Amino acid sequence: MTILDLFDAALADRADAPAFDGVTYGQLHAGARRVAALLAARGLRAGDRLALFTENRIGFVYAYLAALRSGVVAVPTNVLYRASDLQHVLDDSGAAAVVVSDTSRAFVGPLERRPPAIDVAEVEAWAVDPSVLPASLPARAPDEVAIVMYTSGTTGRSKGAMLTLGNLAAIAAQVVVAWRWRCDDVLLIALPLFHMHGLGAALNGTLAAGAHIVVHERFDAQRILAELGTGRYSMFFGVPTMYVRLLEHAPATPPSLRVWVSGSAALSPDVHAAFAARFGADVLERYGATEFGFVLTNRYGGPRVAGSVGVPSVGTSVAIVSPGTTDPVPPGDVGELLVAGPTVFAGYWNRPEATADAFAGGAGERWYRSGDLARYDHEADVYRIVGRIKELIVSGGFNVYPREIEVEIERYPGVRGCAVVGIPDPARGELPVAFVERDGDVDADALLGYLRGRLASFKVPKDVRFVEELPRTALGKVEKGRLLL
Repeated sequence: MTILDLFDAALADRADAPAFDGVTYGQLHAGARRVAALLAARGLRAGDRLALFTENRIGFVYAYLAALRSGVVAVPTNVLYRASDLQHVLDDSGAAAVVVSDTSRAFVGPLERRPPAIDVAEVEAWAVDPSVLPASLPARAPDEVAIVMYTSGTTGRSKGAMLTLGNLAAIAAQVVVAWRWRCDDVLLIALPLFHMHGLGAALNGTLAAGAHIVVHERFDAQRILAELGTGRYSMFFGVPTMYVRLLEHAPATPPSLRVWVSGSAALSPDVHAAFAARFGADVLERYGATEFGFVLTNRYGGPRVAGSVGVPSVGTSVAIVSPGTTDPVPPGDVGELLVAGPTVFAGYWNRPEATADAFAGGAGERWYRSGDLARYDHEADVYRIVGRIKELIVSGGFNVYPREIEVEIERYPGVRGCAVVGIPDPARGELPVAFVERDGDVDADALLGYLRGRLASFKVPKDVRFVEELPRTALGKVEKGRLLL
């Protein structure tokens, strides 16, 4: 099965139903076929790469769907990228063309090497022009590469993850099943469509379920709350920083939705509890990555365990092993999370060595090494993500998991956000240091005193450094590598 099969199944009996505001399923898919004709007129053929470097708007969606239909490989590109990162993605992918807006075009123009540009406004015009004849479209197979999505690149140059039409179908099917998606659901997001959260879960999930999605270009807490308060929405997907802002601006009568989903970074247990108290709803936290979609999720029917990422999605296998091996760790111990199943990507674009390093053999399955440290909580029957292997701090021979410290700091009054990283120390190898965003009057000595009563001595940070704002990716994940620059 391909993602196009799921889209067509929804289209078959939902042609007149809204997919986007003002755009029905019939109009959306007819428009995509017209845009496929535009791509062909611009010389793009099956297998060519098309970079999508534009903000959230309907033209992005038309171009994406047209690429899927025509065999062109879509390359969703972070709209916040500038010269260096943007040049890397365009060069590395070998993009034959790039879709731009009036705003993003300004960052493509000065590049030394750039592919031809297609204006997103032209895409939108072609999509609704009844005189444009739809392109002749090829049959697509599940193992064909559909998109090359670049990783965040927080530890070096980003790599292009190749996801097939079958991968995208499996990802969409998993979230539709896990979150009980219905055709009468209306989802509101302000997530970027160039990211797996916005594209793989929100957009593809909606179109596979035959539901309705409303996409904001950017997140504005007050505007989002006002719109959610109209009562027309049943679903909201966001990242932890969005939930913090929603709490800060919560109205006297908060909106009530069927499901609130959080991901892309760890949600603080305190934020989870505060949201439940204020909004009367337990946020459903899940775990995912560009390379495999959303393989762990808290149960829709509960219990939703704060600080956990739930259980494996349908069809997914996970294992926790000693890092760098395939040896299982003792029950309850921390180890590297391995993932196998139909959502796992085909490999990195033009990176055979990186692809080989990313997989481990085992039980006849292709196990992907996530690079994340996790443990299985037997009592709660959930998995917990502890941190990244590369973020592990080894202090005096003891393993220190930054997330354990961050959770305690986030509980301290006046703390808005925090990140713990390791710094070199000649005596102990590494020492943890905490970088803290604060809302109120937080005293470093008092915070450290609090932590000494909560943590083992080797886990207590050597220092607390206050920052105006933690460096974050477009999805709100802290870029820890930039904290020590």
